[in-house]
Amino acid sequence: MNQPRKIRWLIAHQPQELFVRTARAFSEELKKHCNNELEIEILTYPEYCARYQEIPGLDVLDQKDVSLDTGVQALWNALFDGNIEMSQTQVGLIGDLYSDFHALDLPFLFEDHDHVSRTLEGPIGQELCANLGKKSGVTGLGFTYSGGYRVIGSNDPIASIKDLQGLRIVVHNPLTLGTTIESMGGEAKVVCPGLWNKYDLIGKGEADAVETTYLRFNGKHVLKTNHSMFMTSIVVGNKFWGTLTDTQKEAFQKAALYASRKEREWSVQDGEKFERDAVANGVTITEISEEDRVALKKKSQLTYVKCKHYFSKDLVKNIRLH
Repeated sequence: MNQPRKIRWLIAHQPQELFVRTARAFSEELKKHCNNELEIEILTYPEYCARYQEIPGLDVLDQKDVSLDTGVQALWNALFDGNIEMSQTQVGLIGDLYSDFHALDLPFLFEDHDHVSRTLEGPIGQELCANLGKKSGVTGLGFTYSGGYRVIGSNDPIASIKDLQGLRIVVHNPLTLGTTIESMGGEAKVVCPGLWNKYDLIGKGEADAVETTYLRFNGKHVLKTNHSMFMTSIVVGNKFWGTLTDTQKEAFQKAALYASRKEREWSVQDGEKFERDAVANGVTITEISEEDRVALKKKSQLTYVKCKHYFSKDLVKNIRLH
């Protein structure tokens, strides 16, 4: 009996446990569809080095407190060259390969989780993944969360958007909230999307608040803005993808759909648990008022104007109307 072909899925993102569970869900589902022809090998970078070889620049992916610019390029190169077959990373990083992915970080793009599923499991999401494959060396298989909705966290109480004015706020990138903060008279401090421990900038006195998600927050106060989704995508290298049969590709797509749905479901549950445990953990969560939400959403329209010509025609419009 032939041994199944090993497919290396590199865990290239923090917190690792979130992405390991997605890879496991994918692996288990793939077994149901591929007749034991393929087997997912889930690897952290140290595990990859022990079994295969070192790849210059990839070592930073296993660290929590460094900028990952070098590591991200090393990840792409590893996928392009076929040194690994699969991984999962932030849509903001994928946007550097194909700019339409950056649209998924826009503030108030999605109304709720059902809107995300309708959009990204349908023709829009499928086209984004296919076009990524045409315009770069990787192909997208599905969309997952990296904590779900973004919020604003601080060690000081924040009860309204008025309290954000004048603050130095670390943001994921200008598209998520940076332009909005600056339009309100605040300072948006943009850091590399891969910088894991952004909250440390508050402790060092370099920032007053941080754009984050529940699962990445380790401070005292949260303003629950839910202004955008922190999303990731499962990707495969085109070099590897081209070696699969049509049947095997279909199995991969089925497994990706299953794992994506499970991961988004788990992220919602993680958020609900964070809220249940907040008081016991010494965290105060203040939900943004409807009045403030409308005002913040209106302020955010400046971002849409500034990036109007950055994305494919009608992409943002079609997502918002989906």
